Amino acid sequence: MYKSVYLQHWQRNALFTFFQKFENPTWDISADLDVTSFYKITKRNESSFFLSFLYIATQVGNSIDAFRQRIMDDGSVIEFDVIHPGSTILYDNQTFGFGYFKYQSDFNLFLKDALVEFENQKNKKDMDPKDEDLGRFYFSPIPWISFTSFRHPFRKDANHSIPLIVFGKHYERGGLRLMPVGLTLHHGLADGYHAGLFFNRLQEALNVFEDFGT
Repeated sequence: MYKSVYLQHWQRNALFTFFQKFENPTWDISADLDVTSFYKITKRNESSFFLSFLYIATQVGNSIDAFRQRIMDDGSVIEFDVIHPGSTILYDNQTFGFGYFKYQSDFNLFLKDALVEFENQKNKKDMDPKDEDLGRFYFSPIPWISFTSFRHPFRKDANHSIPLIVFGKHYERGGLRLMPVGLTLHHGLADGYHAGLFFNRLQEALNVFEDFGT
């Protein structure tokens, strides 16, 4: 379900109109997040780090209105009630495809269903792109690299309003386990303020994962 955003009464209307003129209106930012406690909990509970992170990041993304807004082909803007995660999945033949998961507020229900979808997609080994499905956050795990920046490829006719989230190899520094997280946003919908909300809320959620992950 979604609602329409009435542009003439929208406080971002001027910014939205300005960035709609750009050939590529997206921007990128990355930061290291502390996953020390989160990592220990997933190991202790034998939960999937990957799917647990998808859950937390989707939960946080849904808490930010701008992250649930999408630009339609006619230039109108809609705002979804709930956004669900999609992610690249590596296959055992070193190719990848896309998996699509249903966000549920109950972590254990989400994890149960997501594990089934994850295994099904690994067995199918197809790409299964769903470009028309705008009600998604799209994730890309890159567990081999602790990157400091990232840039996505874009088709000219792609919808640039879907937030893209990458997360990389975690590493230890100063007694902490850190993980790089990259975020790509449409500048007409979101700016540094919204990215700040996302990263700060995501860190807070990672810190208290034990509260809802057991």
